[in-house]
Amino acid sequence: MPHLGLKISLMEQNKFKKHLSILIACFLISNCQFNWVEERKIYLNKIEFGLGIENSFKQKVKKFFTQDPSSDNLGLKILNLQFKKRNFYEGSSARAKQIEIIGELKYNFTNTSSNQINTLQVSSWIPVNENNAQAEINAQNKIIEDLEFLLLEYLVEEYWLIES
Repeated sequence: MPHLGLKISLMEQNKFKKHLSILIACFLISNCQFNWVEERKIYLNKIEFGLGIENSFKQKVKKFFTQDPSSDNLGLKILNLQFKKRNFYEGSSARAKQIEIIGELKYNFTNTSSNQINTLQVSSWIPVNENNAQAEINAQNKIIEDLEFLLLEYLVEEYWLIES
């Protein structure tokens, strides 16, 4: 009888080791793929910014695009970045109930043959918080940050459309 118990115990350990090795292999493979996708950079001939572009947004752009003056790739000029706020009213007292924040990015991918100004727009909604105005302002700032990254992701998609 003890021999049978030992045999079953060893079989369970082998199953555990097998499942553990599969799990570790899956984690390693997914991590390698994530790093491969994450490290892919877009190299541009030059990157220019308009006068009203904040430094924080410039730093975000440099995470997505890398400047390489020796290359023959496209150039990028970000002309304007603007966020607009619209209130939506409802009810008999005509109080603001929702806020829409619209982000608009004007940009230009330049090469020797084209020089066309394009615009990207994104928007998001938040409810009005009359009880805590500071929380509403913080929520608006967070949404603006998220919209900046969304605009940059769309800008990367536009680049790949031009390149293909």
